Amino acid sequence: MISGQAQVGKKSAGDPRVGVLLDQAGLKFTVDPEGDFRLHNEVSDGRSQLIWILSKTSGLGDLEIREVWSIAFKSPEPFSAKVGHLLLEQNGQTKIGAWQMRKMGDDFAAVFSAQIAADTDVDSLVTVIQAVAETADDMEEELSEGDDW
Repeated sequence: MISGQAQVGKKSAGDPRVGVLLDQAGLKFTVDPEGDFRLHNEVSDGRSQLIWILSKTSGLGDLEIREVWSIAFKSPEPFSAKVGHLLLEQNGQTKIGAWQMRKMGDDFAAVFSAQIAADTDVDSLVTVIQAVAETADDMEEELSEGDDW
C-alpha cells in the first residue's frame, strides 16, 4: 500500500497531469523547487522508500516519456565490482526500469529508474510507483540493511 506525507506547497509547480493522477490515487506528495513530485511510500515490514516523479519529460519519436525513480544506495566512492555486478544482474530480471549510477554532489548513487508515458493513466502510474519503490527498497536493504531512502 502506498501512503505519503502531507502535501506541501503548490501542486501547480509541477506537471498538472501528474498531480491529477496522484490525487485520483489518493496519494500524498510534495513538489520540490524543480517542480518534481516526491512521495514517501510505505513498502513492507515498516520500511519506506522515497520516490520522485519528474515533471520534465523527454521525447522519443511521437512518445512523451516521464521518469519515476528512487535511490537505493549512496557511496562517497565509486561502486565496487560486486555492487556493480549485482545491479547489472538485476537489470536483466526487472520487468520495467533499470539500475543507474548517478553522481549526486560528491556521492555516487544507485538509482532505480522507470520510464512511463507522460500521459499515462492512474493505474499504470501507481503500478510503476510500486515497482520502483519495492525494487529500490529491496536493493537498499541488501546493500546497506538500513532504511535511509
